[in-house]
Amino acid sequence: MSSLYLVRIPFDPVRLLGFAFANGITHEDETFGYTLHAWLVALFGDKAPKPFRYFEHRRELLAYAAHSAADLLEHAQAFASPPAWSALEAEGVMSKPMPTSWRAGQRLHLEVLTCPVSRKEGEEKDVYLRTLDRLGDKAPARAEVYRAWFTRQWRGCVRFEHVELLGMRARSRLLRRARNGANRLRMVERPQALFAADVEIADAHHFGAALRRGIGRHRTFGFGMVLVGPPR
Repeated sequence: MSSLYLVRIPFDPVRLLGFAFANGITHEDETFGYTLHAWLVALFGDKAPKPFRYFEHRRELLAYAAHSAADLLEHAQAFASPPAWSALEAEGVMSKPMPTSWRAGQRLHLEVLTCPVSRKEGEEKDVYLRTLDRLGDKAPARAEVYRAWFTRQWRGCVRFEHVELLGMRARSRLLRRARNGANRLRMVERPQALFAADVEIADAHHFGAALRRGIGRHRTFGFGMVLVGPPR
């Protein structure tokens, strides 16, 4: 399996907004997901890290990438636009190589910010609302529906010892491109849920693939990145 790096990318929020305005992103971007996605592509092109997680209080994001910090910076310095480059705090960009292999039976603590939606017949919808459509008054509580959805996303590559829903929002306003191909932005409302889990790896190969891919939908826009820590 090819290399995987955990990358820290700090930025200047004011200059990031300047980049957004210069690139026609004038709508309010509540989660910063679309703005950061566009900025990463402007900096790194097809090397842009994903999935990523935005940490507002630290003015940075963490992401997984197939390239080291040195390779990413080399690309950005050669090809990024001045507004994109000016928002990057280049001296703070750093990376570390992730393990090239994991071990079945290994215990870990995971944290993942997710967007718990599913897509059916071309429509994306909150998985809790889909459960309400199907079960009505017999539907479990929203938190239970989200927990069940989260565990299914792993497709058996981990065994769960404990799953905790740290927080959730039924509606977050996300900025996206119009689906009809028009070159305009639109606001959509989607849920978000932050999970912590203590797990044991059941399938090491597929666990590694889950780290690379991320969990759930909207992984390019700040959801689905799996943060890995020692067992608790």
